[in-house]
Amino acid sequence: MELQELPLERRVTDMLQNQNPTRVVVFLRKKSPFYSLSRDEVMVKACGSLGIDQVKSRAKLLTIWKCDRLTIFAFDLWYDDYDWATAHHKVDLPVLLVDYGKRSYVKVAGHEFQDEVNTFVARQHELHGWDAKPPYFQDQTGPEVPTYGNPRCVMVVGEDGTTRRAVKTPPPGSTSPYSS
Repeated sequence: MELQELPLERRVTDMLQNQNPTRVVVFLRKKSPFYSLSRDEVMVKACGSLGIDQVKSRAKLLTIWKCDRLTIFAFDLWYDDYDWATAHHKVDLPVLLVDYGKRSYVKVAGHEFQDEVNTFVARQHELHGWDAKPPYFQDQTGPEVPTYGNPRCVMVVGEDGTTRRAVKTPPPGSTSPYSS
């Protein structure tokens, strides 16, 4: 199941050579020869496509989102400031898209997609609550809508009808960074 080496555009190689914190999103389409790979194998394949070492880049898998025809993986590279306890707040990391589809490619995400990815990752931390650690898994393939029994934040409606967001207290010791 080998794929020819993906050509990397100059913007991608520049971004990777700088080794600044970066978020990577992998689109693994159902028709891809890699669709049956485990999550660890997907990480190895994506890092290989980017020409980086998974260990040296400190790659951390954060979330997996499975849809009918596509599974999306999001992981961070060189992000030493990642803190599981505050990761439900959106960060502004640049995003690389690795798309293993009919015509596989790697590209730097535009601002809108970058914002969408960073918001999604923060939201996954929020929804899965204080009891779960990454990688988070959300399956959209079944008939049931995913539910989250203990999210980090809840919406509270006051007597005057205004809605506000209330963050639950994190458990003791949760301020230490996530480590795999």
